Amino acid sequence: MWAVTDRLILPAALRAALLRHVQESPSLETCGLLGGQAGRAISLYRITNLDPAPAIAFAMDPREMFAAFREMEARQEVLVGIYHSHPMSPAAPSARDLAEAAYPGVAYLIVSLQTADAPLLAGFLFNGSSFVPLTLAAD
Repeated sequence: MWAVTDRLILPAALRAALLRHVQESPSLETCGLLGGQAGRAISLYRITNLDPAPAIAFAMDPREMFAAFREMEARQEVLVGIYHSHPMSPAAPSARDLAEAAYPGVAYLIVSLQTADAPLLAGFLFNGSSFVPLTLAAD
């Protein structure tokens, strides 16, 4: 797996698709994966949130994750990002996000919907023990 270092290239079309996805269900945490190559996101994979309290947490459907990983492999992509929304909190990792983080070297993108008409997207890199800010670059 290729590790993201200090930035992730997120093309405008993928950024727009990600924001559309989270805005479709603004009161629930939505989630998904980003496949890509060499620190550049290429594909977005929507994943169903199966958490019993989806307004405050997310748990990705394992079958959908497996299918996304298979599709990434077929496209010669690797996991470069994991995204989810925070309907009522800032675009920053929560204690639960940190406790459940499992992919070092992968970008974690969080969209805050605290201000519905102005979603805020922020990126973080999970280094195995904590999150550090990550630059999201357009191309």
